[in-house]
Amino acid sequence: MSCVKDIFLWRQSLVLLSDCIHSVGTGLMLSFPAVLNPSILSPKSSEFTVTPDEASWIAASHGFAGVFGFCIIPPLMQIFGRKFAFFCMNILVGVGFLIFYLANSAAALYAARIIQGLALCGVYITAIVLAEYCHPKRRGMFITIKKASVAIGSLMCHALALYWTWRQIALIAIFPHIASFIVTCLWHESPAFLAMKGRYDKCDEAYIYLHGDTPKNRKDLEELITAQQERRQKSKHEKKDRLLVFLKQLLQKDFLRSFTIVSILTMIIDACGRYYMLAYIVEILVEITGDKSVAVYCTVGSDVLTIIALSMSCFIIRSFKRRTILFTAGTLSVLLMFSTSLLTFLKTGYGISILSWLTPVIILLNVFIVNAGVVPVCFTIIGEILPLEHKGIGACTTGIVFTILYALVMKLTPMMMEKTGIVGTFSIYGVCVLVGLVTLYFVLNETKDKTLLEIENEIKGNKKESAIPNNKRLLS
Repeated sequence: MSCVKDIFLWRQSLVLLSDCIHSVGTGLMLSFPAVLNPSILSPKSSEFTVTPDEASWIAASHGFAGVFGFCIIPPLMQIFGRKFAFFCMNILVGVGFLIFYLANSAAALYAARIIQGLALCGVYITAIVLAEYCHPKRRGMFITIKKASVAIGSLMCHALALYWTWRQIALIAIFPHIASFIVTCLWHESPAFLAMKGRYDKCDEAYIYLHGDTPKNRKDLEELITAQQERRQKSKHEKKDRLLVFLKQLLQKDFLRSFTIVSILTMIIDACGRYYMLAYIVEILVEITGDKSVAVYCTVGSDVLTIIALSMSCFIIRSFKRRTILFTAGTLSVLLMFSTSLLTFLKTGYGISILSWLTPVIILLNVFIVNAGVVPVCFTIIGEILPLEHKGIGACTTGIVFTILYALVMKLTPMMMEKTGIVGTFSIYGVCVLVGLVTLYFVLNETKDKTLLEIENEIKGNKKESAIPNNKRLLS
């Protein structure tokens, strides 16, 4: 069946569309400090001004607020469903941009960033939800398209800054979240969520609607429902003390392994420059080139390269194994970060300048490598690796790790650049990525083209059963 006539592709793409529109708004949100900071730090600004320390705290408050967001929205997602989580995230980010537009003091800027920080869990939840809705063979491509949408939002933010004020950009940034909210109303609820809640008839309906009624899909659906029936039956015989159940879940081997993998992947994403490059790339390139206008245009070029890289990564994710992509692209990124440090050290320490344009080109090349391989594959694995029964607590706990690391990166990057310069900043981040890659080499299993249940069984160490026991529920 051609893609044009594949009705199930279009139904899954409806979820992708809502996710992508939300991600455009996320790109605007993550890049907004690059637009806001130069204005509120400038003594010549017609707006109110803040100190450099206050500006870094405003940027970092987004991450610290995310800790609370991860403690609230993922559990609500497990109780009320995936659509409910999307509604919450779009409302929070949209309201945050409205406060930015109306802000007349530093306190209002803090409030806007904190409210948006509550929706920072969307960085994880969008990948997890998309993985539940789409076909295993499309999963990597869909999640990668979603990441490209973040880059489009970032490009819009940096490009609009050439002509518009940060208030005008904040007003425009509200509209993607309104559109995403409307499209989300058209979804069916996730079959995985419905099975987890014991709503098996609705699960049947949603799964067939999304994937079609074929023997293979019927078998996958039966395995999904059977796994959740066994989990629900087991939970009935356990003590109802929620604290004991919670603590027991935290100590389960499959949770600990998936938590470790996701946490390391998160550290790699942060250290390779996914977020601090969005917010501070202008300052980084100004320090290297000494020319603000060149730095601004290089920033726009970086966003264009990011979109190209993420577009190419759709093919890369579909064609190569997850581990191959991660370790190849990750190693190249480490080498490029160390090269940036070395060239800057030679220039600042010994006055040896090897082509004035070489260091900016290496930085832009690293942006390309990171977004073509490291970021897409990390988020793809994050969307796949958490077992269904742990997705609520897993998204919450790993999300807390993510937000703490994100906040630290946003707060410490300007300080590191001030104290250690480009040399120390890129060296430290390069070492972090290298340590993460070495650890994952021993603990990460391959997930390409496997169903979420197959991945879950590997995480738990279970052998795949070839048939469903006869005494289990049969689908009509």
